[in-house]
Amino acid sequence: VDALPTAALRGDIGTALTIAPYLPNFAKLNPLNNLKLTKPFQTILDDSGITTMSFSQRWLDLLCFCLSGLKADGTITAEMAMMMGEFYDDEATMDCPKGGA
Repeated sequence: VDALPTAALRGDIGTALTIAPYLPNFAKLNPLNNLKLTKPFQTILDDSGITTMSFSQRWLDLLCFCLSGLKADGTITAEMAMMMGEFYDDEATMDCPKGGA
């Protein structure tokens, strides 16, 4: 997610100039792994061996629901990857209004 800042994306010929410094980030990646980003997040959880009724599954389902309104089987992996990167950042804070949402 941090491999290419969105500020580097442009809709003109200058794209090559702004993206060029970030291309080495993609040279290390298998392009087929990028297809996982469009699949439901549940496939990542299944591949990692997280069991259906575990705390981890329920916690991640809750995070998916808070983000997209759907559980892990309906939320795309790219959405969760971006959110997890920000949610668990050292500088991250979570705000909750008094009395609930």
